[in-house]
Amino acid sequence: MDITNLEADKVLWNMQMLDISELVEQSISTYQQKFHDKGLSLSAEVESHLPKVMGDRDRLLQVMSNLLSNALKFTETGSVTCAVKQNSDSLQDGYRHLIVSVSDTGIGISKEDSWQVFEKFKQVGDILTGKPQGTGLGLPICKEIITRHGGKIWFESTLEQGSTFSFTLPIAMQAA
Repeated sequence: MDITNLEADKVLWNMQMLDISELVEQSISTYQQKFHDKGLSLSAEVESHLPKVMGDRDRLLQVMSNLLSNALKFTETGSVTCAVKQNSDSLQDGYRHLIVSVSDTGIGISKEDSWQVFEKFKQVGDILTGKPQGTGLGLPICKEIITRHGGKIWFESTLEQGSTFSFTLPIAMQAA
C-alpha cells in the first residue's frame, strides 16, 4: 500500500464486522515458521469473548504483518507476544476499544530516537543492528491505517530490553 494514496484518501476501504482474534491468529500462523527458524517464540494472549470491530481486513492484516515483521527483524533472542484485550477502563472518543499489542524482547528504541518512529522515511535501529534498511514507511503506514479506523497507535520501549507496539480499534456498535 502506498502511503501517498493513504494520505490523499485515495484508498478504497472494505469495512466489515471483524473478529480481531481471528486476524491475530492468522497473522501468527503466517509468521510462526519464520520465528521458529530464528529460534524465537511467538505466542498469542487473546481475551475470550471479545466484541467485534468494524474494519478493513486486509489493511489490519497489513498492520499486524508490519508489527510482527519489525519484531522479527529486531529480536535476536527471546520471544514475541501478540495480545488482544478489551479496554474497559476508559472511553476514547466516546467508544470502548480493543487494544492489540505486539511485545518483543528485542533491541528496543532509545528515548532519543523515539520521536522518529512513526515519521516517514526514518529508520531506527538499523545502524545499531547492521540489518538491511527498509523503506522507513512500515510504521507510518500502520499509523495511517489505524487512524483511519478511528484508533490510535503508540509504543513503549526500553533500549536493549524490547518494545511493545500497541493500537486501539473502536468496538463496533451492535444493533439493539
